[in-house]
Amino acid sequence: AQKQYDFNENCQTAYEHILALRFGEAEMILQAENYENAENVVPLLLENYIDFIEIFITENEKTFRQLEKNKAYRLSKIAKSSKDSPYHLYLQAEIHLQWAVARLKFEEHIKAFWEVRKAYKLLLENKKLYPNFFPNQKSLGIIHALIGTIPDSYKWGVQILGLQGDIEQGMNELRFFLEKSEENKRLFYDEGILIYSFFLMYLENKPEKAWQIAEQLPTENHLMNCFTASTIAIRTGHNDAAILMLENRTTSKNFQPFYYLDYLLGASKLNRLDSDADVALLRFVEHFEGKNYLKDAYQRLAWFYLLQDDRVKYFHYMQFCKTKGKTTLDTDRQALRNAEKNVFPNIFLLKARLLFDAAYYEKALAVLQEIDADVFLTQKEKKEYIYRCGRVFEGLKNYEKAFEYYEKTIELGNTEDGSFFAPKSCLQMAKIYEKQGKTEKAKQYYKRCLQFDSYEYKNSMEQQAKAGLNRLKE
Repeated sequence: AQKQYDFNENCQTAYEHILALRFGEAEMILQAENYENAENVVPLLLENYIDFIEIFITENEKTFRQLEKNKAYRLSKIAKSSKDSPYHLYLQAEIHLQWAVARLKFEEHIKAFWEVRKAYKLLLENKKLYPNFFPNQKSLGIIHALIGTIPDSYKWGVQILGLQGDIEQGMNELRFFLEKSEENKRLFYDEGILIYSFFLMYLENKPEKAWQIAEQLPTENHLMNCFTASTIAIRTGHNDAAILMLENRTTSKNFQPFYYLDYLLGASKLNRLDSDADVALLRFVEHFEGKNYLKDAYQRLAWFYLLQDDRVKYFHYMQFCKTKGKTTLDTDRQALRNAEKNVFPNIFLLKARLLFDAAYYEKALAVLQEIDADVFLTQKEKKEYIYRCGRVFEGLKNYEKAFEYYEKTIELGNTEDGSFFAPKSCLQMAKIYEKQGKTEKAKQYYKRCLQFDSYEYKNSMEQQAKAGLNRLKE
């Protein structure tokens, strides 16, 4: 069994190359391993990593269909190998889990859920058979943590699939895995720490802890690290650091192209109001083969030209929001809605929003203070002005002023015009109260956030509110 399940030095090196997106070098190592140690089935999982990551970052449906047939072959070969190893069930579970995530990119939800269920059952069985095999905890931790964020309206589906878990359980399992991995030649550690840092930010509401991990990651010659660290940098108010990472990343042909990083770079530079923000955004829309983030990227190009006072190009790029990409993501749906309105956004509010998104709070406040609220043309713009003031004061940690503006926003509050300002104000107040240890107040505002009907970014906000209530349930 050991000969058939040998995660040796070749496999570890190939694994590290794969996560860095050095696929060519990894494939050469795996070919040599298959020649020298033909009975070893571990390379099958690593080959699946290559397929999965390529599908995940390119979102190319043709590639997805071509590579999909590899799944059955790999699972069949592993199933025929010796059962006398913790890797026997683990490798099968990982392949199922990776394909489940890949399917979600193409909205194959039913197949994806059943593959998660298969992976979950295999991991639970493997944990019973081999309780000391710590990689089980990585994958179980991911599943358990994500189950904890599923809205109540979808709980029936989770129950049918036989899944159980919550955020606390999942995070504890991930922490246990990382500790054991460091003690055991860092087996699967690289992906574990990336996932853990994302979960710290999105599920545990600990952005600075996430950044403490992310800023230590080597990013120049490791594109998955660059993706993780720059994303967390952007989300935690370190926009300049994100731009530096993204501009200094390798462009070597030895690495798999990852055009989403151009989207991140363009968006970050636009938030800083840089004069060359369009370069990276154009590179993304011209080369990206998938459908997600395209509408938002075209909207950001339109914003860029509007800030340059070029209204012709503004309308030119907003038209692409109607025809390019799809609306699976909240940000793309909102870009389409904005394009269909066929009107200019208020340029001062737009500047304040972009500066705020990049945590340039003093600059955003200066823009807002130049505005005479009485000249706004619509009620929605007035609501946005009040909401933006609240966001900026929160960024400046003036929570008293932030609460004042958030409460005004909530009072204005209905979402009939599709605006997200009231529910988002509830969400932000809940997060602040949670940080202050005011549990009941936090619960109150998380619940208020969930009471609003249809509005922009509804899916992501409901998930955050649900995650908050899950954290506070004890």
